[in-house]
Amino acid sequence: MERWYHRQARAKFAERLEASLARFPDPEAFRPKGLIVRRMAKRWGSLSPAGRLLLNRRLIEAPVDTIDYVITHELCHMAEPHHGPAFYRLLDRVMPDWAGRKGRLEAKMA
Repeated sequence: MERWYHRQARAKFAERLEASLARFPDPEAFRPKGLIVRRMAKRWGSLSPAGRLLLNRRLIEAPVDTIDYVITHELCHMAEPHHGPAFYRLLDRVMPDWAGRKGRLEAKMA
């Protein structure tokens, strides 16, 4: 069962990655070097220093709009590595409704 979830997650996350990249004016500048799906204890996603997008396998259980939020959030780290004002300006620009999506993710997956 775990392998099935992993395959489903990998396919869905690859699809949503492409949709999320389309939010950016220059999508290729935000394309990660790879996509890794794994069980993560405390995070929904992260971006490695090498530019690899890591997503929590459990995220496959979340609504699609919240998956897009997590991916878009992590892609913003390609340009802004820290959660400073510039990061949030970029996130606001590419996904103006991110706060509502984040709230739905936290409510649904808590």
